[in-house]
Amino acid sequence: MSTAGSTLDRSRNALTLAFRDPALERAFQAESAVTNAPEIRMGSLASVALWLLGDLLAHATIAFHPPALDLICGGMALLNGLAFLAIKRWATTMNRQQLVALLLNGLAGLAVLLLLQLSGAERLAGPAILLIAMFAFVAVRLRFVLGLIAAGMYLAGCAAILFRHQGQSGTLEVFLVAAAIGVGLAGTYLLERGARDVYAQRRLIEAQAAALREAQANSERLLLNVLPGSIAERLKRGEKTIVDAFDDATVLFADLVGFTPLAARLSPQDTLALLDRLFTGFDALAERHGVEKIKTIGDAYMVVGGLPEPSTDHPARVVAMGLDMLVLVAAVAAELGHRLELRVGVHTGPLAAGVIGTRKFSYDLWGDTVNVASRLESHGVVGAIQISEATWQRISHALDAAPRGRIALKGRGDIAAFLVTPSSGTAAAAAVVEQAPTS
Repeated sequence: MSTAGSTLDRSRNALTLAFRDPALERAFQAESAVTNAPEIRMGSLASVALWLLGDLLAHATIAFHPPALDLICGGMALLNGLAFLAIKRWATTMNRQQLVALLLNGLAGLAVLLLLQLSGAERLAGPAILLIAMFAFVAVRLRFVLGLIAAGMYLAGCAAILFRHQGQSGTLEVFLVAAAIGVGLAGTYLLERGARDVYAQRRLIEAQAAALREAQANSERLLLNVLPGSIAERLKRGEKTIVDAFDDATVLFADLVGFTPLAARLSPQDTLALLDRLFTGFDALAERHGVEKIKTIGDAYMVVGGLPEPSTDHPARVVAMGLDMLVLVAAVAAELGHRLELRVGVHTGPLAAGVIGTRKFSYDLWGDTVNVASRLESHGVVGAIQISEATWQRISHALDAAPRGRIALKGRGDIAAFLVTPSSGTAAAAAVVEQAPTS
């Protein structure tokens, strides 16, 4: 099971305590190598000092001082010094560090027993072995399974010396040493198991936190796909009802003319691909012109300028986008060989905007301005933008339009309308924005 997910396989081998998940075991070993390296290095340096000090004490306290004693103490001090360098340069993984620690600890146990034998101090075998075991469990922190191997090595040697030196009377001392080492091994087992449990729990919490952050990011992306950024922020801050009145905004409705019969001839997949291509292009145009997409309804598209952040040049921006939309539809229709055109209506005026719904949020507009823009589109001319006089007054300084006279709009009466066409393509659209008033 992946360690990256919110669920984690934390099962372990009962003896070695290794995680059954290889990825989790590798990660644990990598972190442990970094954490344990300073302790093992300090243990190596301490061992160098102890071996040299032990040699000096032996010289001061033992009348018969064989040359082998100096050789063993000096050799062990040298080995520990080399181990210090190895751990710093070569033993950068947990397995290598543990291998070095096992080698040093096992040799230390055997070396101590040999020294006791040479010096005639066999009676000290028990305390000496306990010291070596304590060093293995506390200073160099051997893993349980390796500590078990090391303890078996020097406990066997300790028993051999004590039985040889004391006979059957050494049985009790061997038992006490073995019991003490057993307690140490049990503690080592519990400490390693606890360390692994803490590590696995931390990884699980980190994975869950990462999954939560990803889910929050996805949620925010989805929220921003249906709501303007400032509106989404207000919802996140806890606002329950969001509705604003705007005195000045420009609404655009666009409808694909000829799409219904075309869709009847195309497969559902091709129909979807065509709509996706066109609406994705419209979305990019909305972002480029700084206007807000409100929604799509079938093959119709609705945008607004001047909200949620108020501006003064929104009529120019919305008309500029409409011109680019006409150019885009004409280009796609020519490329695919389809008979497809766009009809666009634009009106400027006051309206209300807000979030509708509590489960499936929708940022929508309502008011007379919205109705007029919709009627201008439905009563419009294919391949052109039909704009109201209110919009025309805001962009007339930059772009020519053909007066269409007064047209009757259902529920609104007669209003003056004007037609804007992309006669000069995107250049005309750019000119509208560049020449739009800024105040």
